[in-house]
Amino acid sequence: MTALTANLVHHLDHSVLTLHGELDASSPDLITFAVDTVIDTGRRRLTVDVADLTFCDSQGLRLLLQADRKLTAAGGAMELIHVRGLLSRVLGVTGLVKAFTITPSPV
Repeated sequence: MTALTANLVHHLDHSVLTLHGELDASSPDLITFAVDTVIDTGRRRLTVDVADLTFCDSQGLRLLLQADRKLTAAGGAMELIHVRGLLSRVLGVTGLVKAFTITPSPV
C-alpha cells in the first residue's frame, strides 16, 4: 500500500494538485484540504494531475466527484490531466469518464 501524497501549487489564476500513490478511503483529508485551499485563496480552477496514481477505488472516485462538485458550486471548475492506465479504465467502465473534464495527455 502506497499512501497518497499531494502537492498543491498555486498559479496566478488556477492551482495544480499532483497526486502520488493510492487514492482511496484513507485520502479524504488531503483532497478536501486542497479544494478548500484553492477556494479560500480565490482561485476557482483546479487541475488534478493523476499521472502518478497507482490505485483508485470507488471511494477515491467519490472524492474526485465531491471535489469537482464543490468547485462547481463555488463557481469554479476542475479538470483531470494525465488520465491513463487503471484510472482511465475505471472511469470508462463506470461511465464516470463523462462526469469529469479530462484534458487529453499529449501523445
